[in-house]
Amino acid sequence: MSSTPPVTTAPVPAAPDVGVLRAPIETAPSAIKLEGPMFARFVGFLGLFLLVLGAVVVVATRVTGQARIVPENWGFLFSGVGIALMLYHAIIDGEQEIRRLYGMLFVAFLVLSVVAAVLPGPFKADSQTAGYFFMPWGIGAAILAILFAIPFVRHETDELLRTISGGVLLVLGAGSCVGALVAGALNPDWLAGPGLALAVLGLGFLSVYLGQVGTDDGIGYTVAVALGAFGGAALFYVFARTVFPTVLFDGPMALRKPSQALDYWKVAGRVAVVVASLILVGTGALGKFPVWLRAVLAGTGLVVGTVFVLGSTGTYVTIAPRPFLIPSGAVLGGIGLVYLAVSLGVCSDNQFVTLVRRELAAYFTSPIGFIVLAGMLLVQGTSYVQFVATLQSGQPMPEPIVEDYGIHILSLIGFILQIPALTMRLLAEEKRTGTLEVLLTAPVNEIPVVASKFLGTWIFFMLCWVPAGLFLIALRTVGDAPFDYRPMIGFYLALAAQGAMFLAMGLFFSALTRDQIVSAVLTFAVLLVLLAFAFLRRQPLLLDLPDALLAVANRLSFYHTWLESLSGQLPVRNLLLALSLTVFWLFLATKVLETRKWN
Repeated sequence: MSSTPPVTTAPVPAAPDVGVLRAPIETAPSAIKLEGPMFARFVGFLGLFLLVLGAVVVVATRVTGQARIVPENWGFLFSGVGIALMLYHAIIDGEQEIRRLYGMLFVAFLVLSVVAAVLPGPFKADSQTAGYFFMPWGIGAAILAILFAIPFVRHETDELLRTISGGVLLVLGAGSCVGALVAGALNPDWLAGPGLALAVLGLGFLSVYLGQVGTDDGIGYTVAVALGAFGGAALFYVFARTVFPTVLFDGPMALRKPSQALDYWKVAGRVAVVVASLILVGTGALGKFPVWLRAVLAGTGLVVGTVFVLGSTGTYVTIAPRPFLIPSGAVLGGIGLVYLAVSLGVCSDNQFVTLVRRELAAYFTSPIGFIVLAGMLLVQGTSYVQFVATLQSGQPMPEPIVEDYGIHILSLIGFILQIPALTMRLLAEEKRTGTLEVLLTAPVNEIPVVASKFLGTWIFFMLCWVPAGLFLIALRTVGDAPFDYRPMIGFYLALAAQGAMFLAMGLFFSALTRDQIVSAVLTFAVLLVLLAFAFLRRQPLLLDLPDALLAVANRLSFYHTWLESLSGQLPVRNLLLALSLTVFWLFLATKVLETRKWN
């Protein structure tokens, strides 16, 4: 036996456990217990089978033009369910072969989106056919590319692949965001169509990139600040193009009454604007900010003050300015405001903002979030396909025709399933695992904990409904007759208020129990009962319920509010009631958490 000691070798790093997710920089306070990799792989391969089956059914039906044994709608359903199951597998299984497979799927959907965007070609297309395939098929493919990019960049350990994927996301996101804003400023009408979809998708790609590199410092922080700068520039451009030409055209006459007497209220308002501009200049000159921010503040104040002083002394524009704010300016300003808000949200060190950011990030690191996103994308895509089929059939549709798109049976089912899925674990899982006590021992009390969980969930809830609006833009390529889109704005306002109310209710039920299933069942039961009452109010069946009870339930039901908003009547009373009940449910949830001190 040799006495020579063995040659010392470098220790081999232990392989990561299959199926265990590497924790991101920011996650929710409690982790979700995941199933084993074998179950996840079974779900993933089942999803792949359904995706292929659905694609074959759809392609065969479109190529031959004949209905098959399996209808085309079922093909879309199979494909959507398959994608949802594959996303569940992608977020759980971090094995190298698996993550590379889903990385290839990310690239495939990305290529499909780009191809759909350029067909039938930049020189062959006219104003009616340009972007025909991009909306909605290219939009849907781009959204799926974003969803599959999240688990890929999160699991991938190879630095070269991470760098390449990050570069692709950065180029796509920055190019889309900047391109949409610049093109929208030059051609405002384009922004109300494909430009809006491109701006939203660009923000999605940039968000995935920022989630990969972080925003504490370095390139991530620079990109986030640049995003906010472009958003602020868009807001200032909308303000300048809307206000400056009018001020310079009206001249000093805008400060006088019809009797030619000086209007002191208007003069006071003009003086207030000039004083505010001087304060902005002083803040930029003397403030303790970065040099570039000081220059921007001082320059903005100087330009605004100069224009209003000139407009008070003479008329410098002789041609009446064209209206810009509605709708193009509002769309451009809204995009800029969202960019600015995202930039501040990811860069802020504020305690409450950090809690909201962690809650929101938790949905993108858990199967629940991906299942809900994929499910709502399936619901809204199916609703759009059926809505377009009805339009193309030539059947008469009363205005507003978007009512048939918004009030769809799948949308109702998706809503009453989405709310419990998002809220069931917010506090119940924290209490069951004991991490709630750890969270509340930090320098925060119950109010910011409850408010941050609610706000993060509400933001994710609204993100799930973004595809419905993007798909609706594609209708300009389907029918020749334009229709009124404004009811959809009321619908989204109603959706935001009603969603806030029911999310707060679900958060309260989650605070009552340690079992997230119980919380989900309670929330689902309330939503189902309110929906049933709404139908009973419209079509009474065998139940003889008091009219007062039906009236109250009808007022609380989201179905009734959706109908009113899509009919062009903004239900202000219903929205105020929903917001009031939101505060009420959040108050109860906070008090439930405070009872732990008494126990």
